[in-house]
Amino acid sequence: MAKCNTSTAHEVARIINLKTGTALLIRSDRKVLRRNLVSGQWQQFKKIKEDVSIEAFITHRMSKPDEHWVPLKRGMIPSFDAISRMERDGIAEATDGCEHIEPDAKCIHGCPAWTRVALQHGIFG
Repeated sequence: MAKCNTSTAHEVARIINLKTGTALLIRSDRKVLRRNLVSGQWQQFKKIKEDVSIEAFITHRMSKPDEHWVPLKRGMIPSFDAISRMERDGIAEATDGCEHIEPDAKCIHGCPAWTRVALQHGIFG
């Protein structure tokens, strides 16, 4: 994980988009880091504009119902090894926690399997 507790900044929030598996880490210095699902590393993504509060940025992201942003809890994103195991076993977990779905499918709520998200990140990411 990227070091975010520095003398100039600390972690404010983590959110994840359940449709795409994209995770964002918002820091007090207004920098937003994005997590690459395959490597598991946080990388600088963007900086919040000075005229927008950090709270407003988070609220705006999470208020879009079609994007499915929710708070990110530790351990919510499986490791790449766990995703590989899901692919091998042919039974996966969806990004919203639904279990026992096919690796290339979506759950009944429309959220993709972690294996499907990993494949999209590997090809397009």
